[in-house]
Amino acid sequence: MRNPTAPADRVGPTSRIDPVRRILWPASFIGGLLLVAFGLAPWGVSDQGVRPKVSGVGRVSVPGAGPEDVAFLENHTQRPALVVIVLAVVIVLAAVVGWWRQPVFWPATVAVAVGSAAVTVWTAIVLTAPDEHLFDDNVLGALDAPSTILMPGYGLIGALVVAAVVLIGSVIAMVMRLGVRGLPVPSAEPPDRLDV
Repeated sequence: MRNPTAPADRVGPTSRIDPVRRILWPASFIGGLLLVAFGLAPWGVSDQGVRPKVSGVGRVSVPGAGPEDVAFLENHTQRPALVVIVLAVVIVLAAVVGWWRQPVFWPATVAVAVGSAAVTVWTAIVLTAPDEHLFDDNVLGALDAPSTILMPGYGLIGALVVAAVVLIGSVIAMVMRLGVRGLPVPSAEPPDRLDV
């Protein structure tokens, strides 16, 4: 004779998923906000020539330089962090929707994973040559400096680290979710009894 206990059947998988939900979405939300902040921070710094400091969105800071010099640099500055900021907004929205609507776990997690992977790849590319991605040829020629003018700023490094952490976290969450779905549901049937 069966004794169905539906609530007990839900305890196994659900209790294992809840920690993933509690950690993944807040971490992804905070990670997205950090990516926006790091995108506005310096992506390139230099101790050569006029010692410019360039943010990811093209804002230039040059100690002791006149407004015309700063304007010239900003007019010929690229904005590689705009890609990061757009993807960070996607990550934040996916985290909010994922926390609010449990059934959209997979679409939201995939959006976070893809967005953070794209940011990781893009920031790694910029990291190899910050000056080439922050300044155009006009600035590089006017500064008359060696090929490598800018060193990676803390904004660029921070964006790379945060994106990599969010990517790893989202992949772990998906693996854990797959593992939970593959677990056998505890049986509510009482052990077989020998008929006398």
